[in-house]
Amino acid sequence: MAAIGLMMAVSANAQYLNDSQTPFEQGKFYVGASASSATLSYSKSTDWNLGVNAQVGYFFLDNWMALGRLNYNAYNNFDLTTTQLGAGARYYFDSVGIYVGALAQYVHATGGYDDFQPEIQAGYAFFLGRHVTVESEVYYAHSFKDKDYSGLGLRIGFGIYF
Repeated sequence: MAAIGLMMAVSANAQYLNDSQTPFEQGKFYVGASASSATLSYSKSTDWNLGVNAQVGYFFLDNWMALGRLNYNAYNNFDLTTTQLGAGARYYFDSVGIYVGALAQYVHATGGYDDFQPEIQAGYAFFLGRHVTVESEVYYAHSFKDKDYSGLGLRIGFGIYF
């Protein structure tokens, strides 16, 4: 863990921009690439799953982004599928790409299961260029309906900041 933290700190310093504009300033937009946002997670109710998501965001203040998300998840060889719709916010620490966030989401699953699941997340947006990022994120989603549907997971995807 210490080595990972050291590598993140070293690469984070390399992401400072040379001009006054940062990718996380008020008035900018964000779009998450849904085709590449794979989710791997585990909860007591299911085995491993694979999901895709689409995200859009708007920086309403410097470093503060309002976020909307649509997820689709398939569990156990597509025996169970869920669709999730959520809204929340992220806070970016300066211009290095490290962020924390929270999301409130409605979950609808095949078989008539409906739930409300708040989610907390921490991640890192690594800039490949001036606007495109590879993003890794750790999250925890909590189910108020059934604790077995709460889960911890990892997301990896792409984002565009403009």
